[in-house]
Amino acid sequence: MAPRLQLEKAAWRWAETVRPEEVSQEHIETAYRIWLEPCIRGVCRRNCKGNPNCLVGIGEHIWLGEIDENSFHNIDDPNCERRKKNSFVGLTNLGATCYVNTFLQVWFLNLELRQALYLCPSTCSDYMMGDGIHEEKDYEPQTICEHLQYLFALLQNSNRRYIDPSGFVKALGLDTGQQQDAQEFSKLFMSLLEDTLSKQKNPDVRNIVQQQFCGEYAYVTVCNQCVKYPRPQTVNRLYLGIFEGIQILVYLLFLLINS
Repeated sequence: MAPRLQLEKAAWRWAETVRPEEVSQEHIETAYRIWLEPCIRGVCRRNCKGNPNCLVGIGEHIWLGEIDENSFHNIDDPNCERRKKNSFVGLTNLGATCYVNTFLQVWFLNLELRQALYLCPSTCSDYMMGDGIHEEKDYEPQTICEHLQYLFALLQNSNRRYIDPSGFVKALGLDTGQQQDAQEFSKLFMSLLEDTLSKQKNPDVRNIVQQQFCGEYAYVTVCNQCVKYPRPQTVNRLYLGIFEGIQILVYLLFLLINS
């Protein structure tokens, strides 16, 4: 790869003779070095700033390399472990963590929540070194938001049929051998996530839990003169009897289908 300054001068040499109104698409692509050949793997020690097509130092040794069949548990047919086209990715049950996996899948399919979490700034600056990625150290999420980002990214893009949520479960300090109350887990985790996101500057991120998982109801007191005194309260769950719950669910599905 030629030195950066040489590339810079070569890319903009046309600007010395071309008038502004004569600038074409070809000039722009030349300036930004769109047509430079990708760097050869193993030649560059880190990502080249002068070549936008340099793939060195961005994890290419993993996703450009050959599939390691041993990473698929040494089974007879590794294809059985590969994700089929247009299929969803599952989560490994670590013992008694089916309730965790259920909520993770529900939250992942909430596109607004997923997009908001992707917008959260990451604390992986320590993972970066100089102009490239430290290749000797695998990325490990540090915060709850980063664990969710990591899991959601794998659920969306992994080539495996299922992934391991051990890091997320360990970060929460959950006992994988003990079944927890699913409703209580959802309530506590959402409170934790809401508190974590409340420190974000982006309002789309900061308010996502309230927007997606909270509602409002009111107790209304009516006096003899028909004056109403509502007392609104914010809630993140509703307690419903089985029969009443089914009726409300059917009604909500009717509204959804006909909206």
